[in-house]
Amino acid sequence: MLEINIPGKEGWDERTNEFVYDKPATLRLEHSLLSLSKWESKWHVPFLDAKNGLTPEQMQDYVRCMTLNKGVPDEA
Repeated sequence: MLEINIPGKEGWDERTNEFVYDKPATLRLEHSLLSLSKWESKWHVPFLDAKNGLTPEQMQDYVRCMTLNKGVPDEA
């Protein structure tokens, strides 16, 4: 299992002239046959298709399939 800690970011909202803060997040990822199965059943292509490769959207979705903890925002 891989655990990735994503720190929160500080930004400036020009519309409201206020600082905005993103919440930190922790991703717990596990590359497994279950996550591969979830991904392949959604996309209907083999994950390791060397001929065509993966699109950025497909790769991002695979990270979602590997994520063990619930409630992680897509921005993370």
